[in-house]
Amino acid sequence: MGEGGVSLAFTYTQVNSLNETEAHIYNYVMQNKEKVLEESIRELANDVHVSTATIVRFCKKLGCEGFIELKYKLKEVITDEEYKDQIAVSSFVDFTEHIHSQKFLESIKKTADYIKEADYFFISFLGPYGDLAKFLARSFSHIGFRCNGIVDNYYPMPKLSSGESAVVIIGYNKLVDKTIFEEVKKYKEMKCSVIAVTAEDVGVLEHLCDEVIFTSDGLVMTDQVISNIPLMYTFEKIMRELSK
Repeated sequence: MGEGGVSLAFTYTQVNSLNETEAHIYNYVMQNKEKVLEESIRELANDVHVSTATIVRFCKKLGCEGFIELKYKLKEVITDEEYKDQIAVSSFVDFTEHIHSQKFLESIKKTADYIKEADYFFISFLGPYGDLAKFLARSFSHIGFRCNGIVDNYYPMPKLSSGESAVVIIGYNKLVDKTIFEEVKKYKEMKCSVIAVTAEDVGVLEHLCDEVIFTSDGLVMTDQVISNIPLMYTFEKIMRELSK
């Protein structure tokens, strides 16, 4: 699937279907992604010494309607690679130390206090972990705190009457950073208390949120898989604090 563990923008079956000439084009494209993004189809054809018609057939074999869609997929690959390069990796030993730190425990208590005092309670996870919001919302509802899960940025939020309050816990994910930033601004304009839950640096969002809970000191990984244990532990810790 490409050089150096490239993102699965193209499937094994698609890449395996390429003939010798197309495989040459594929290797060139994956090794020169940034350059290809700036090129026209004719320029790429000149680079690899084939016709533009061959480039079009190559794109279709990779599941793209044409060269423009191929460039969109290349952009996704580059974004994914940049994200992986920025990941700060923690270990489970670091995680164990982190969850006993005063800062972590204080963030959990403050979050529980926000929830106890709020008239409305929402959990928002946009992007890859969207469905997790509904699961967590049901879990909080089971212990007596009615909660709604937000899985997209079109979710209708209630208009708060004078004296009413709402708290939104939003799961931060670098891949949808811009969308989350806009969502946080929207919640703050509605006078909601916003709490970010993250294992990553949230940048300027830290100044917009009422509280930021760092689930671990960097993303905890097992081999190449990012663990959800710190995230789930954090929410379970909040539930335990609410049940006291």
